[in-house]
This record gives sequence, C-alpha cells and structure tokens, in this order.
Amino acid sequence: MAGKGPLSGYRILDLTQFESGTVCTETLAWLGAEVIKVERPVVGELGRYSVEDMETDTYGFLIMNMNKKSITCNAKTPKGLKLLKEILAESDVVVENMGPGSMDRLGLSYEACREINPKIIYASIKGFAPDSPYAEYPAFDPIATHMGGLVAATGLPDQPIKAGISVADSGTGLALAMSIIAALLQREREGIGQRIDLAMQDFMISLSRASWEPYYNTGHAPRRVGNGMPLEEVAPSDTYPCKPFGENDYVHIYCSRSPGSRQWANLCHAIGREDLLEDPDMATPHSRYLHREKCDGAILEFCAQHTKLEVMERIAGADVPAGALLDVKDITEDPQYQERGIIVEIDHPKRGKVKVPGFAPRLSENYVEYQCAPGLGEHNEQVYGELLGYSREQLAQMKEEKII
Repeated sequence: MAGKGPLSGYRILDLTQFESGTVCTETLAWLGAEVIKVERPVVGELGRYSVEDMETDTYGFLIMNMNKKSITCNAKTPKGLKLLKEILAESDVVVENMGPGSMDRLGLSYEACREINPKIIYASIKGFAPDSPYAEYPAFDPIATHMGGLVAATGLPDQPIKAGISVADSGTGLALAMSIIAALLQREREGIGQRIDLAMQDFMISLSRASWEPYYNTGHAPRRVGNGMPLEEVAPSDTYPCKPFGENDYVHIYCSRSPGSRQWANLCHAIGREDLLEDPDMATPHSRYLHREKCDGAILEFCAQHTKLEVMERIAGADVPAGALLDVKDITEDPQYQERGIIVEIDHPKRGKVKVPGFAPRLSENYVEYQCAPGLGEHNEQVYGELLGYSREQLAQMKEEKII
C-alpha cells in the first residue's frame, strides 16, 4: 500500500498483463510502492476475463493485482500516449511484459522513456532475451519451462511432465521485482536509471542450476525419476499414498544420503520396523535403492494405516524429512496459514470475503494492508486529476473520446 513499507514514495507505472509482470508489480505494491496499473478503456486487461464465459474480475485477476491503482488509457491514440508520458515523467519505474516489439511500436521504447525521464528504471519481461535468436517468438509459462531445463528433468523416465503451477511466470516476476529494487538502490548511490531485461527462459535456466551437477558428473542430462532423487539412486525418496487414499492423500519421505546420517535409523524406529536395521540389503542409501521394493514396502504398509498429516507428524517428528502433499484446499482451510498471514482474507465487491495468498517474506518494518484488486479505471480521477492536474471536465471529454 502506498505510504507504507520500504518502497514507500516510489511510483511504478504498470504496463503488465496476465501473470509474470503482474506478480512483479504486486510484489512492489506489497512492499509499499504506489503502483498505477494501465488498462484499456472499457475492456481492461484480458486477465480480468474468464475464457469460458468472459465473466469479469476473475479470481486470477484479483490474486495478481492487489494493492494497485487502475487507470484506463488508449495508448494507441496521440492523447493517450501523451497521458502515459506525463505519468512516466512522475514515475520511478515502468514495468512491461507486452509482446516483443509492442512497446517500441507504441513509442515507449527505453530510449524514448529515458528522454522523458533520464533516471527511469525500465523493466521488461519477455519469453526470450532481446539478443536471443528466439527474441521475436511468443511465449508463455510452459514454453519457458520446456526451454529452460525444468521439464526435461521433471516427470517419469519415459515421459516429461510440465509443472502444475506457473513457475516461470511467477518466478520471473519475483526475480524482476528483486532486480528493480537493486536498480533503485543503485540509482540512490549513483543517480542513474537503467534498463532491466529478464527473459523467462533465462530465469528458468538459472533456476535449474542444480541440474548441471549430474551433467558434469556423468556427461548426460539429469535423469527423470518421478518423485525420486535425480542426483543419485538412493532410497527412501518417494511420495507414498496414505489413507483414505484420495487424489492428494500422499506424503513425501526422504532420508539423507550423507554418511553418518541417523535418518534411516530414525525412520525405522518411527514406523516400528527396527528389524530393517539388521538387514544388509538396507545398509546404505544405494543398497536400499537396489532393494527398494522391500524398503518402500515397509513405508507403504505404515502409510496405509495413517493419514498424510499423521505420517508427517510421526516421521518428521523423528527428525526425518517428510512432507504431506498439501493442495490449495488444504492450505486455504488450515487456520494456521491465515493466522500467520500466508493466506489473507479480503473483501471483494462482487465476491464477498475471499481468501488468497499474501506476501510470503516477513520484514519487521513492512506493514502490508491488503487491498482488493481495483475496478477498471477506479483511480482515473485520482491519477489524472490529482497527479497530473486535469479537471473533471477534461476527464469527461477524454472519456467521451475513448481516450480513457
């Protein structure tokens, strides 16, 4: 919320849509920046609409655009472009994730923006880097994860499987927010603005850096091992079904491969299978892998008698890494996450009280007051009137001309 938090006093001109860019600017808003989101008149950002019935103000838009101000502007008109340039002159950062070449065609290239505001931080997210041979290709999250190393390492040995969440979109948005903050710090020291380019493919390559260890060890890309460990053939390391055997009733259990680790012994005690400690087939992480039917069989037998949370509590409580498979429903309905501020409840004018994910980092001097995503053009009068000095009559005329 503007006026609070470490980014209080900074203004962000938000030319983003869908997920990667909107996650970036929402993060900056949660850190206290004033974020002015620019949308098309009448229709707004396409992310406001559901594909199936074109219902407006979807949950997706709500979740990605909290604590922002919304203005409408037809930047393809001379008057609309003039308005954006006037806001740009009063801003610290502009963030965009439009298609390749879109900002240049609008007349809002980095060079054009720097002429207006020499200290502007100009931040862009694209699927591919400007100097990549794929620079002009369109891209969404699954394209970036396929081309950035993640999907090649994810799935079953004979079938790559993409991640079920938007790792490239949200991850790149968070990385861009971090880069913007660093650029603002540099501007404070050196008085310079700069351009930031972040490609989703490049971010995924950096996120997949652990995959380079097996590549250098073996000369081959990492194996796809489902829920096992890609670095070495060790056990136990898998996701096990628990009662009552619903679609998400699973727990992941892993014992450290480090020499001298007590985790395997602790696990055997926790599940009541001390006999396995005397079994030579179970002596090392690799021997357990070679005889994993026996190893996993003992774990499966235990898990079949308990729920995923009971298994986690018993095994993690014995100092063995174990995590229940939590879905969105589990997390939303568990009061601990709302008590800790990981899930927050907001009031939506159409949907009533809605529980959504909040800001995960905890800064002792950052006080986030969560606000609902704005209505389309909700802040036109505030931004154009109070910031730029346009009268109500002028705003009415521009609305009639479909400029805002």
